[in-house]
Amino acid sequence: MSIGIFDSGVGGLTVAREIRRLLPGENIIYVGDTARVPYGTKTPEELLSFAREIIQFLLSKNVKAVVIACGTSSAVTYNKLQEDFPDLPLIDVIRPGADECAALIDSNPSTRLGVIATAATIKSGLFSQLLTERCPGITIHARACPLFASMVEAGVPVNHPAVAFAAETYLADLRGKIDAIVLGCTHYPLLTSVLTATLGNVDFINIGEATAIAAKKQLARLNLLSDSGIPPTYEFYVTGPTDVFNTVGSLILGQKFKKPPRQIDLCKL
Repeated sequence: MSIGIFDSGVGGLTVAREIRRLLPGENIIYVGDTARVPYGTKTPEELLSFAREIIQFLLSKNVKAVVIACGTSSAVTYNKLQEDFPDLPLIDVIRPGADECAALIDSNPSTRLGVIATAATIKSGLFSQLLTERCPGITIHARACPLFASMVEAGVPVNHPAVAFAAETYLADLRGKIDAIVLGCTHYPLLTSVLTATLGNVDFINIGEATAIAAKKQLARLNLLSDSGIPPTYEFYVTGPTDVFNTVGSLILGQKFKKPPRQIDLCKL
C-alpha cells in the first residue's frame, strides 16, 4: 500500500521529498492538480470538490493514508474531509506547522513570527488561530503572497526580476520586524533565496518537514508503517500538461523522475 499525497501542483513535492527522506521504505502516489492551479484563488466549495475527486482517485489506487500537501486545501477542507472519509488517515500541513511554531515560541518566547501563504489560507485565519491557542498573546505578521505559487508553477526562475518585485511588494515592510517566517504554502521553500534578499536573515519554518514527522507518527500509531523490505515505488500524476511539472519537479526532488508523470482527467474517473 502507498501514501497518497496531493497538492495544486508541484509545491507539494517539497512535502513528498521530506516524506521520502523520513520514510524511505514507503510507496508514494502523488497527484498535482495542475489543471486547476492556483488553489489560493478558489472558493471553499471548489476546493472541497477538488479534494474529494483527488482522494477518490487515490483510494482507487489503494492508498493507506492521504497527506494534504497544500496549505490552502489544508486550511479550508481538512475538517470536512475528515467527515467525508472517516476511516482514512488524513494529515494536513497547517496543524503540524503550527505545532512546530509553538515549540519554537516555547523555546524562545521573544521570537517575532511572520506567516506567508496564499490569500485563501491567510483569509481562513486558521494558522494564527491554532498558534494563539497554544501561545496566547503572541503577535503574528500574516501576509498573503498570491503570485508566488503561480510563478513556481510556471517555472519562473527564482532570480527573475518579477519574483523579486513581488517579494518586495508583499514583504519589504516586514524587514527587521520578524525573526522567523512560516512558509505556509508548500511552493514557498523554493523561494527562500529571494525571501532572504527581501527580509534579511530570518529563520524559515518549512511545514513540509513538520508534516512528514506528523505522517510518520500517525502511521506508527495506526501500525501502518511499511516493513516489507521491498524497494519503494513512486507514482506521479497531474491533471494538466506534464512538461513544466516534469522540469520543476525534478529540481525539487533532486533527481529526474524514474517514471514520467502521467496526465489524468479526474472528471472521467
